Amino acid sequence: MWARSYTVRAMLAVGFLLLYYTATLGVAVVLLSLPFRVDTTHRFHALFAALCLAGAGAILWSLLPQRERFVSPGPRLTEDAHPRLFAALRDVARRMEVELPPEVFLVEDVNAYVTQVGGFLGFGSRRILCIGLGLLAVDNLSQFRAAVAHELGHFKGGETKLAAVIYSTRSSMSRALSFLGEDDRMPLRKPFTWVPKLFLLITQSISRQQELVADEWSIRIAGRHAHISGLRRESLHAVAYRRFLEHEVYPLAHEDVVPDNLFEGFRRYLASSAWAEAQRELAGGVPEREAGSYDSHPCMKERIAFAERMDGVEQPLDETPAYTLLSDAEALERRFTAELWPNAVELIPWAGVGARWSVLWNETASRVQARVPEFSLARVPSLLKDAAARESFAEAVDPRLVGYRAPDRTERVHEVVGHAVSAYLASILARHGMAWTTSPGESLELEWNGERVDPTALVEEWLAGTGGPEELEPLRKRLGVAEDATWSVEEEERVKALAPRAPVTLRRVGDAVTVRAPLARMGLPHCCALCGGALAHHVETRFHVGGMMRDDGEITIQVPTCEAHARQSHKAFKVRRYEEESGFITLEVPDLAYARLIQRSNA
Repeated sequence: MWARSYTVRAMLAVGFLLLYYTATLGVAVVLLSLPFRVDTTHRFHALFAALCLAGAGAILWSLLPQRERFVSPGPRLTEDAHPRLFAALRDVARRMEVELPPEVFLVEDVNAYVTQVGGFLGFGSRRILCIGLGLLAVDNLSQFRAAVAHELGHFKGGETKLAAVIYSTRSSMSRALSFLGEDDRMPLRKPFTWVPKLFLLITQSISRQQELVADEWSIRIAGRHAHISGLRRESLHAVAYRRFLEHEVYPLAHEDVVPDNLFEGFRRYLASSAWAEAQRELAGGVPEREAGSYDSHPCMKERIAFAERMDGVEQPLDETPAYTLLSDAEALERRFTAELWPNAVELIPWAGVGARWSVLWNETASRVQARVPEFSLARVPSLLKDAAARESFAEAVDPRLVGYRAPDRTERVHEVVGHAVSAYLASILARHGMAWTTSPGESLELEWNGERVDPTALVEEWLAGTGGPEELEPLRKRLGVAEDATWSVEEEERVKALAPRAPVTLRRVGDAVTVRAPLARMGLPHCCALCGGALAHHVETRFHVGGMMRDDGEITIQVPTCEAHARQSHKAFKVRRYEEESGFITLEVPDLAYARLIQRSNA
């Protein structure tokens, strides 16, 4: 049944492919013939002829198969360098009676995939296998064998050859659309819009069926338990890897510093309190919608149900970490990290990450002292006890909260105050002798003579009313920190801390009020632009540009509105002018109060 269904869909896809090429050639022929037909009945129009010829040439060019230039997805792995890995790969290939691809590459993801590269329409191409170092970092040997068997299963029925043809056809359709412009009102563009959608609908259904066939091979080779546990682990850990990069790597990378072994850090992150908390939020799994008509893979629920229906002899799990298949795995991970971040100014060990995080916390402390000059350690208790004081403090430190009328305002104020006070406290303690220390997924802590302090946890307790700053009094005295200590800010740091997010200039012209600011950097207050009420929506709205023109003479702005004004976002502003060269925009706004709100929230 599987083979018959797959054959029918494959024949349908190929038939549709042929129909597309035939119809497209027909359109090109009609365009080529039109100038001569018009010339026989009307005066010859050179412009009309040139347009027809250009359109026909663009369509014919889009049909030509393009030789895909192969770009290595990562470092190539060799059998001489990694004999254990290749022994495992060859064992799976031998049991499946399929040839192992001659080229195996290392990629970053918690994933593996096979494809065919080079050639025309899949002909003259070669097979490659790509293995994610993130996958090796989290799988055990049984789960890794299941993943490899799944990928090699795509070769069993020649599916990758059909995939190459399908991919080439999709590329041809995309080129045709790009040549015909972006205006959907063009009659010639209409068939080239719905045809790719129908082709995608057919071919993605084939892809989903292919995935289940490949799952069958995974279960046969590694066992149902290895297959299902691998699917769940890889799906969950793909989420973990994204969170790990977002919280542990990207903030440092913005400062041109990257830990020298991402995958060591990733494994440590998986054992951290942050990931344990994240898993509780995810309730043991990754939320996933049902597969749609245009998805290439069945949803997890469908794949697991399919696996549980299969008969087969269960196999014992080999819990040995998959990354042990690599020779000198740590050195390889370090080399690969360096390749992933070639522009990093410095690669540092994880032991030194705490000190680098301190630079970011010191910047926050400088921002607090520059924007709230009277602040000191002595003022922390009164700030934490007074809700109104927390509101004004948060707006001073983060002006984006000025005019913030979204439902989560209380949480945002709590977040800003918590981080600002934690950074301020920690920076002062560190300047008096405490050392920064942390680990992936763990809080940034301070240590002195065996005594540890978690400033974030302490401040959270103080905000919750379950503790108070007096808890730190003995340590403060031992360190010699003054009761009213402040954070010293260099002039350069002060200027940086006080620099506006976007410079906003106000002007009154008669009864009108305008603001001028860089469009890319300016943020609108999180309240309704028409009435200043509670934010409910950001409505993407096009405004006609007065003065200098941009593209088709319109500017798109995400207009914040309340529920009542959601359908009136076009009334919020008038775009007086857009300056292409500088990127500055001049908006006419409802009133002076709202203009001042824009200025303050971008301070």
